[in-house]
Amino acid sequence: MKSALVTGGCGFLGSAIVRALIARGKHVRVLALPNEPTDNLRGLDVELLRGDILSREACERAVAGRDTVFHAAAIYKAWAPDPTDMYRVNMSGTFNMLEAARRAGVARVVYTASIVALGRPPLGRLADEDTAYEAWDLDFAYSRAKFHSRELAEDFSRWDLDLRVVCPGVVLGPGDISPTPSGKLIINTLSGSPPVYMDGGASYVDVRDAAEVHVRAAESGRAGRRYVTTAHNLSALELMQSIDDAAGRSRRYFKIPVGVARGLVKAMEAQARRANTEPLLSRNFFEYSTRPCFFSGKRSEQELGAVYRPLRETLRDAIAYFRERGLLRG
Repeated sequence: MKSALVTGGCGFLGSAIVRALIARGKHVRVLALPNEPTDNLRGLDVELLRGDILSREACERAVAGRDTVFHAAAIYKAWAPDPTDMYRVNMSGTFNMLEAARRAGVARVVYTASIVALGRPPLGRLADEDTAYEAWDLDFAYSRAKFHSRELAEDFSRWDLDLRVVCPGVVLGPGDISPTPSGKLIINTLSGSPPVYMDGGASYVDVRDAAEVHVRAAESGRAGRRYVTTAHNLSALELMQSIDDAAGRSRRYFKIPVGVARGLVKAMEAQARRANTEPLLSRNFFEYSTRPCFFSGKRSEQELGAVYRPLRETLRDAIAYFRERGLLRG
């Protein structure tokens, strides 16, 4: 690998992939939307190309002369009353980029999926790359869009495109420029939100470690292979306690019964619809999150040599980043 294209390279994970490539001395081109901020690329020696993955011509220009493509561009919304744009970008945009890469003879592609594009495990067990998707009972548009786009990407691996799929867990760390739901949770936990929690849990990973797995997948991964990149399986309570610990404080938390929480989330969503704003938590994301969803990252460790940093380091760096940007005080 000598030259790479990173789509979504101005974003949280994409910019971390860019940094991991630059650290290896690679020439990096970033495809960014026409008006997309480039704060996460400040000070980095990259080639910036403006364009939209919904444009086939932009995709063709972006892949020209590249031997490796990291396709991380996507729309992520936990609440999407109208998921049309999410499906257009995550499906049609993915097709345009992968088809352009295939036609240009790109040597390899790393596609960024998500653990929500895989199946949730039975209670008490860990899911992995081969756990079958089963969230059809939930109207969780992002999960379905990523599932379908992952399947589309894997179809390209059957059409003579050397493609590997990386499925990150919930990503945490510095660089969360437009705070994701996990970033907002850190901010809210440390900004006076009520010390309450409910059942549920998820798999978390440092954004820098997830980026490293992407690069290693390009360097030594197997074509057509999926790699889950996740390091810490935590209940909701464990995560909030870990955030407090990283900030050097301690609080007592109180559990909210799921039925009560469901009613509160329903009310928040109704108010958000009236105000035309995004709720703090949507019902669909709530229903997905109440079931512990834990994953194993062993394949990335065994086949790619992935190493994951301690959670405390990740959270302390994320907190420092949010303070630097004025999103946290103290």
